[in-house]
Order: sequence, then structure tokens, then C-alpha cells
Amino acid sequence: MKGIQTISIIGTGNVAFHLGNSFFDQGITISSVFGRNQGEAEAFANQWKSKSVDHISELEADLILVCISDDAISSIMQQLPRSQKIAYTSGSIELSSFTNHENVGVFYPLQTFSKNKELNLNEVPFLIEGKTPELSQELFDLAWNLSSKVSFANSSDRKKYHLAAVWVNNFTNHLSYQSKAIIDKHELNWDYLLPLLKETAAKLLTMDPYDAQTGPARRNDQTVISAHADMLEGIQKELYLLLSKSINDTYNTHD
Repeated sequence: MKGIQTISIIGTGNVAFHLGNSFFDQGITISSVFGRNQGEAEAFANQWKSKSVDHISELEADLILVCISDDAISSIMQQLPRSQKIAYTSGSIELSSFTNHENVGVFYPLQTFSKNKELNLNEVPFLIEGKTPELSQELFDLAWNLSSKVSFANSSDRKKYHLAAVWVNNFTNHLSYQSKAIIDKHELNWDYLLPLLKETAAKLLTMDPYDAQTGPARRNDQTVISAHADMLEGIQKELYLLLSKSINDTYNTHD
């Protein structure tokens, strides 16, 4: 059989956890695991009927999958053999950054991962890139074992997807954090906001975000905006006024 049959995983974080579980469930052999947290690496290896190793040089597989934070990828790559097939899971690091490796590629799942939250990877887009057409196709085929949404994407497009993902996920989550901070400060019930949060996300599955926008800034209701701003202080007030201005400017420009 051709293609990638065995995988070694570097990392013990959320991405490694979910990808490793999915590979294992699909019957793909995980031959070894390496991570700074040796206890976690051993736990992952036991779960995947694999082995944990103490040194990167001990990793042996058709593909080494690097599932670690962006700022640590470069140093790890320098420790891997030049001819070894390697893929990393970052959305923001360009493939051209690794000039000393011949068989490096990108295996980027466009999703947020938490260990304590189950995830159906079949619905997760995987963006694939490789230095060679052969590696690109092998990574594509590997991703196809996990997901029905796999496509090739160059580094430039992938970075744009990652930027857009920060807005849709990280910033949305932080704004929800700010919302809960208001609720907690005044000892109110956060559960009352959850149906609204669900409906907000549900609308965006069927409506364009431009059309889905509602609220005082959309209506240019300066009385309500001023009253809200008076209830806030510090960074919360700055965020509220800045986002309100952005919404107001968007619809004053287009309507």
C-alpha cells in the first residue's frame, strides 16, 4: 500500500488529542508520541496503543505530525531529519519558512479544539499544502480519512483563513467573556443569555452576517448606546463604543 500508513505525533495539547483520537478511531497506526509533558505523552500513547519516546530522534513513522504552538515549531523542525516527511498544524506559519526540509507540509484543521469538548472532525475543513505534489496528495488522502471537507490551500490563503477565524472564534469568545463578566458583577443569571447566544450562531449558518445584524448600533439608537456606555468603564467601555461605531459606520455606508 502506498501513502502514509504510520504517524508519529509531537505534542500533547488539544489539537494532538483530537487528531490522535480520530486517527486511532480510523485504524491509522500512531507509532510514537513525543511531548514536553512526559506524563501526557505516556497517557496519549497508552490510549492509542502506541509508545511515548524521550527524545525526538526516537520518532519513527511515515509522517511526523507536529501539533504544537506556533512559536515552538521552528525549534522542533530543526531537530528533525531533512528527508523525513513532516506536517505541522499551524494556520499562520508559511511553508516557505522551512528551507532546510524537503518533505514538509501543512495539515491545518480550521477549528477550535478543547480536550473536554467532543468534536466531529468529519465536519471540520482541513487545508492542505506540501512542498511536493506527492506529499500534498498524501496529506490530502490522510485528511480524507478524518473529514469530508478537505482542500488544498497555499500559505497566503491559509493565513487569511486563520485571520478570519480569529475574528469569528477567539474574538467572539472574548466578547462572550466580557458579557459574562457583566452578568457576574451584578449577580445575574448567565443562563438567560445562552438561548440568545445559540440563536446568534444559528442565524449565521443560514444568513449573511451583514443581514443578521441587529441592535442599537445597527439602528443608530444613540440614546441606548450612551446609556449603555455610562454603565461601563475601562476596556469594556472602549470595546463597546468602538464596536458600536464599527457597526454604525458599516450600515451608514451601505444603506
